[in-house]
Amino acid sequence: MADQGGGFTPGVAARLRLADDSGAFVKAMPVTHPLADAYRHEARIAAGLPSAAPVPRLLWHGTAEGWVVLVFDDVDGRHPDPTPGSADIEPVVDAIAAMSRTLTPCPVAELEPSSTARGAWLHGWELLAQDPPEDLGAWERQHLAELAKAETVWRSHADGPALVHGDIRPDHLLTTTGGHIAVVDWAHAFHGAPWQDIADLVPHLVMAGHTPAAEHHLAGVDTWEEADEEVLTSYAAAYAGYWTRMSRQPAPKGVPHLRPYLRRAAATALAWVRHRTGAA
Repeated sequence: MADQGGGFTPGVAARLRLADDSGAFVKAMPVTHPLADAYRHEARIAAGLPSAAPVPRLLWHGTAEGWVVLVFDDVDGRHPDPTPGSADIEPVVDAIAAMSRTLTPCPVAELEPSSTARGAWLHGWELLAQDPPEDLGAWERQHLAELAKAETVWRSHADGPALVHGDIRPDHLLTTTGGHIAVVDWAHAFHGAPWQDIADLVPHLVMAGHTPAAEHHLAGVDTWEEADEEVLTSYAAAYAGYWTRMSRQPAPKGVPHLRPYLRRAAATALAWVRHRTGAA
């Protein structure tokens, strides 16, 4: 067994070598943990994914000894390198675009639409405006009203025909030894418009060292090209608000690295917003 580090949840994540020399990946969470429902949701999504989807196959899921347990095919690979000049960027973009086509129409029935499922948490400026933190940056403070208005626009364009992963980032992707991209961790997946998954790459490219002009890597991707510019700017503002708001919350028990990550993510999303709005 090899324990797998990384991530922000305090559950079990391990690669297993079985008696027949095959492998499996196991993730588990105590049934009493607040994230246990997210694991159940992921199991439901994974069970409904078609064989053509670039995802590890779900082998088993259930409750055992007080834990919610998911068992997947093991994937021999590494997280892609998102830094400037990396040869991994183009295959990742192509894989996310192809995945959205494969998952349209949505293969999992009766999912909540993205506008409400993701819209319920992906925001922050309106709440921050009610009691602005003392350490809020000067630019954000000056533009709080505009940001609060902007962050709502994307929701009316979030619903659509696809299954949306909803949390595309480098540590949820694996480049296999065969050169393919596998997408993992489907706990935030819902029914919606596929432009959301490709747009999610931008802030993570910026966090990896790109400027916000990293959007050019998405040129030619249908779902990106078809999305309205105001909607994409709103989406960037919503992420900036969410990450800014959440970075100021107390650290969850057993998750010490989340808040520093959120502070970096908030700064990144703000840079993206300022790029899209032409702000100095």
